[in-house]
Amino acid sequence: MPGTEEGKIGITLVNQVRASSIAILGIVLMLIALYFLDFNLDAIRIFSIFWIALILPVVYLHVEYFFSNLTLKLSLETDKLVLNKGGKDLIYVFTDIEKVILYKSASIDKGGIPMSPMEMYHYARIITKSGEELIITCLMVPKLSELLKQLKGVKLERKKRPFCTIFWR
Repeated sequence: MPGTEEGKIGITLVNQVRASSIAILGIVLMLIALYFLDFNLDAIRIFSIFWIALILPVVYLHVEYFFSNLTLKLSLETDKLVLNKGGKDLIYVFTDIEKVILYKSASIDKGGIPMSPMEMYHYARIITKSGEELIITCLMVPKLSELLKQLKGVKLERKKRPFCTIFWR
């Protein structure tokens, strides 16, 4: 599994667990509640509905983000962003970046409380002046907004979404 090496940021197990922590906690709490309800069939049906509504979107986003960033490594330098995609280094000087769009739920801002597990997932779309688009997800960088603030002179847009799939712009 990809990880951090030589100062480069990539998908790590810790980041994956951090992003899915609320979903994992929800599953554990549901199982504990079912245990105390003696795995009653009606309780199982009700919890199954909640599981489908809350956990399946998380599984979808996790898989989507994982395969989007699987071969991507990132390092941030003083005036440039270096991406290694499949063994090939791509260097983007900050002046070559037109804008960055951060897709993130408002509930995970400082002081916010996520209402569902899928709100923990967020990503950034980096658009270069040549029209190229790069995707960086929370599986690589848990707090993307802090990383993006380091891109000095780059316009940052914010789009608030409860379900941040890469396919909806």
